[in-house]
Amino acid sequence: MSYFFVVPRTIRTFNSTLVASLAVAVFAAGSAFADGGISQSGEQKDMRRVGHSDLQGRDAYHANFIQYPDGRVIAFVGTHNGSKPNPLQPGSPVEQNGVMIVDITDPKKPVEKFHIPVPVAGGQSQSVRMCLGSVLPGGIPGHVYLLRNVQGSTAAGYEVWDVTNVTIPTLVGSMRSLRNTHKPWWECNTGIAYLPGSRDVPASSGQRWRQGQSMMIVDWKDPANPIYLRTHGLPGGQPSGTGPTPTSLHGAISAQEHPNAAGRLARGATTDDVIGNRVYTAWGVGDNGVLQVLDRKKLLPPSYGGSFVGNPDNPTNAELESAQTSILYMSLDQGGHTSFPVFGMVPKSYQGFTEYKTRDIVLLASESTADLCNEAPHWSFIVDVTIENSLMVNPGPPVLQPKQNVWQGPMVLSTMWVDPRAGEKYPRGNYCTRGARYGVHSSEENFRNPFYGRLTFLAYFTGGVRVWDIREPQGPVEVGFYVPESNANTQMPDGYMTNNLEVDNRGYVLAVDRNGAGLDILELRGKAKKIGLGTDTGHHGDDDDDD
Repeated sequence: MSYFFVVPRTIRTFNSTLVASLAVAVFAAGSAFADGGISQSGEQKDMRRVGHSDLQGRDAYHANFIQYPDGRVIAFVGTHNGSKPNPLQPGSPVEQNGVMIVDITDPKKPVEKFHIPVPVAGGQSQSVRMCLGSVLPGGIPGHVYLLRNVQGSTAAGYEVWDVTNVTIPTLVGSMRSLRNTHKPWWECNTGIAYLPGSRDVPASSGQRWRQGQSMMIVDWKDPANPIYLRTHGLPGGQPSGTGPTPTSLHGAISAQEHPNAAGRLARGATTDDVIGNRVYTAWGVGDNGVLQVLDRKKLLPPSYGGSFVGNPDNPTNAELESAQTSILYMSLDQGGHTSFPVFGMVPKSYQGFTEYKTRDIVLLASESTADLCNEAPHWSFIVDVTIENSLMVNPGPPVLQPKQNVWQGPMVLSTMWVDPRAGEKYPRGNYCTRGARYGVHSSEENFRNPFYGRLTFLAYFTGGVRVWDIREPQGPVEVGFYVPESNANTQMPDGYMTNNLEVDNRGYVLAVDRNGAGLDILELRGKAKKIGLGTDTGHHGDDDDDD
């Protein structure tokens, strides 16, 4: 691996001797941990890099994966706007950034297979979801499908590709003329898709949403024929809304395909209060955040087993609130970026008590949006949603009667905070001064990763990948981290920036870089892995030295 030293902005006025010595220190730190022939960062605890793909130097946003019917594990990586040569094509033509397809079956030897560019200049395709044709009701068994967004161009909307042959993907369906598309969620076993954005119709039509990045609900079980069902948003965001325009949706996470989808929520009161009947939405991204939990059945029209009968393009405030089961308004300086639920937690410290021993939580991340900490600090929160609301008497002791504020219920238990000064232990220094953004961005979103319910993984921009023990949700403990380094593809002057991550079903962490440094494939080691797999015998909070 070649090394590319990034001089932090805060030391660029120092003399060349100091800069040279720091460069040597960074090189030594990065090369000190050789493991299986791949170089390692000098900033790590109980994590190792096992594989790397440069993604053609494209600025990556979101990595996701799917296991193919033949056993292969294929990663799909959405990217930000820009263009790069594509050496996978004859003559290495310059292509607009789109989606990279990478075979990660052997995580030590990832192989780039294809790049799907966005269809016109000026766009980007940040986010992806995949479904097997054998699961998708309108799919073809043996086939694999990719849903991606296209943002910021005349082709703005969503597309579905048949990616069965990863070297010859084909476009099979699309929705165009949409605004503000971003991070979708696709229920493979029903085909229902929850799509950030709204229809780009004239304001004079009376159907243009004030809240451009609201949530479109689409039946996309037939890859070639999406069926628009309705648009959901926060009250006041609809075309007839009044007052200040509500904050934007970043993305939704439906629990409909959770492994325990039929299981009852911790304080479920009715037959509909089950895990699979909830959709968790994060609004606000980096400020004015809102966590909203929705009753899935009440979002859908009767023909889809639901009860929504309002105007699909311009519902009233009451109709928008009818599906809401829980809401948490965050501080104005914090946003809702990722809202990932964890159900049925039974912390050991609660076992001497008689009530509320089982909890449902949401891992709620804000997003840092400015370089060099020129903003408020941004954190990831653990939110208790065991009591969703006070609309009705909750089951079990104590008896909770309705309250004046019917939305009384969810509360923040704790934060997963990394002190930027922790970077001062290493040659690159304080995380705030490394050039790019510092602070949380997102968590993993895979219900079937082997560490679910015990560990969570957070993308922390210049803080890299951070691993947290959440078994005691009121007191999470950081148990591991890996902070990548810049390389020859990293764009200057900001340097490396861990953008998003995902944990695959094997336990490998896929972490991508916002400034062109590529995809790192990481694995847990040591005590962190034992905690994640539930095989540790120590106490929550025990610490080990960095290794």
